Amino acid sequence: MCKTHSKSYTHTRYRKFSRALGLGVLFGLSAPLLANEDNPEATSTELKTITVWGQAPTEDTDAYVAKKTTIASKLPLAPKEIPQSVSVITRQRIEDQNLNTLEDALRQAPGVTVIPNDTVQSQFLSRGYGLNVSIDGVPSTNGLSGAEQFDLAVYDRVEVLRGPAGVLQGSGDLGGTVNVVTKKPREQFGLNGSVSAGSWDNYRGELDITGPLNADGSLRGRFVGVGQDRDFFYDRTHQRKWVGYGVLEFDLNDDLTLSLTHINQDNDTDVPFFGLPVSAPGGTAGRLLDVSRSTNHLADWSYNRSRTKETVLAAEQRFANDWSLTTKLRYLTLDSSWKDAVPRGTGVNTDDYTFEYRFLRDYDGVYRRRAADIYASGPFQLFGREHRALIGYNYEDYRDRYSMVNRTTTSATGIDLFNPVFAEPDLPHTSGFESRTEQSGLYGQTRLRLLDPLTLVLGGRLSDYEYKSRNRAPSTPSDWSNGEDASDEFTPYGGLVYELTRHVSLYTSYSDIFIPQDYQKADGGTLDPRVGKQYEIGIKTSWLDDTLSASLATFRIRDENRPMEDPNDDLYYIAAGEVESRGWELEVTGRPLPGWDISAGYTRLKTRYLSDDDNAGLFSHASPKHSFKLWSHYRFQDGLLKGLALGGGLAATSSYGSDRYASDREQSGYALVSAAASYELNEHLTLALNGENLTDRKYYASLGNNTYNTYGDPRNFTLSLRLKY
Repeated sequence: MCKTHSKSYTHTRYRKFSRALGLGVLFGLSAPLLANEDNPEATSTELKTITVWGQAPTEDTDAYVAKKTTIASKLPLAPKEIPQSVSVITRQRIEDQNLNTLEDALRQAPGVTVIPNDTVQSQFLSRGYGLNVSIDGVPSTNGLSGAEQFDLAVYDRVEVLRGPAGVLQGSGDLGGTVNVVTKKPREQFGLNGSVSAGSWDNYRGELDITGPLNADGSLRGRFVGVGQDRDFFYDRTHQRKWVGYGVLEFDLNDDLTLSLTHINQDNDTDVPFFGLPVSAPGGTAGRLLDVSRSTNHLADWSYNRSRTKETVLAAEQRFANDWSLTTKLRYLTLDSSWKDAVPRGTGVNTDDYTFEYRFLRDYDGVYRRRAADIYASGPFQLFGREHRALIGYNYEDYRDRYSMVNRTTTSATGIDLFNPVFAEPDLPHTSGFESRTEQSGLYGQTRLRLLDPLTLVLGGRLSDYEYKSRNRAPSTPSDWSNGEDASDEFTPYGGLVYELTRHVSLYTSYSDIFIPQDYQKADGGTLDPRVGKQYEIGIKTSWLDDTLSASLATFRIRDENRPMEDPNDDLYYIAAGEVESRGWELEVTGRPLPGWDISAGYTRLKTRYLSDDDNAGLFSHASPKHSFKLWSHYRFQDGLLKGLALGGGLAATSSYGSDRYASDREQSGYALVSAAASYELNEHLTLALNGENLTDRKYYASLGNNTYNTYGDPRNFTLSLRLKY
């Protein structure tokens, strides 16, 4: 399903470059002129204190509440100022719960479902749809679900905005956006570290050192290193991970700060696991196997190797009128290779527990991302009130290239499920593929203070999207084939926030996002992009000097323009499909009493097809109707127990199924119990013990068809020693 573009590729790139250059020149010429009209001498007076990079770091506190978050407008806002559902996993909570991966963190976020794909990457759902990702506010196309993520040690916090977020994101899925905020250099020396040992020979060490690098503190640095060597609860899988993160920050003068960041992560996994097959006759008719959770059906020669590198250059120019101009350039590469075998769809013979391999696979690939984001933000005066505005432009060039063999075999029969011995084959690559996705957009947002308690938030984005692909190996690369595209696609946003009291805000909002399509219409051309539209109404509260917050929201998402077969010609499509996702969420986070931190969230969700030729009823089988997440942690403040901290958690979910295949297979509801205990040996050292799934509940975290049926982690423990200086 391809089409011919009406515009030339060269002209498109020139137009995008010109737009970015023009925007930069506009900012450079006009920003000094944006001084407060009431103070025309502001350009020559002292600057106000401005937080560099919009950090609002959570590592400065021991709180579970982030007083500011950057996910909705690039620069820090209080959560109750944002007319959408937002959750933040702070650095203190990451440490208390011993969270080491982004999967770990997102399992704690209300309304988010994590579905493991294999040992190194997962799928993420919210409100029935996938989540998008941005790194320090820079969007990353298809960068979350199904992609390996950096270790959580390099991040200060994880921010989650639920529902469509197209204004800052561009094209993407409807579930929301995850923004990971990297650690930044500190103005004073700091040394943190930890060593830990856990179930299944899980050994890990972290080192985090930061501080000024010259006498006046204008040059600051930070280094984070991680080493991990571990097995898993399933047999024979072994992983070695090394992470190095370094950042330099330099104040060129009082107004301009430059930054250089580099991350390198190596992840080598022997005998990786991607879920069990089912019993014969296989497919949707096969039953889930009732076998030990340690069962791994992959041969000993299977492996997965990856090396991810990311470099970011950034600059922030601050002006005397509280305006700032920020530029970020991001370059990421991922080199990966893997080799394994896929079971045949006939399933496992439960008389002798043997099966057949269908595909033998050998893969080598690399993907590369080049991204730029430039934006200006600041206050302006209108009708006697101060308002704020954001305007920016971002661009990403995402290229994916690989070669592989996916060979059908007739010789791999009679494989023992519990001892899968099969000689490693020699697999010369027989095919290759390359794709390129370019996405860019001019975006803006303004926060208008209509009345002292009433704020109107308006935003919009004008986006371009272009996808093309070609075959590569083993023959000469083919011509590029043009796929999905969109030109000047407008994405609106609107919200109202009414501050009922100093502690309570009411809000309502409209947001959407688009997904380009490549389905052919009978009259020529392709379908218009799918559009996910969300309407949300809610209330947010903040108490006890903003250390305790609560929110209640109800939402409805309509996924429109989905492809349906043309009733007049089954070779073509019409944009008439529609899906609805609706529900409500309740979240409470913070410190109700000294020493006591709590995070609780409940989500009720219903998804359904409204119009579709081939489907009816429930849309997202993998999204449970009910989910509840609770974590409570108490630090004794004085007396004999001073220095002791105890925590406990509960994660409960109703039944769910599989979105990977049209399967009626279902996992019944369950509840998982976790706990933690720690003791401060002195002012610098803390000893902690964390336990997960304490009742040892046996359940499937992922459901598929002939594979991807993955048990959740059994009961496990981790003992760690943490240093803070």
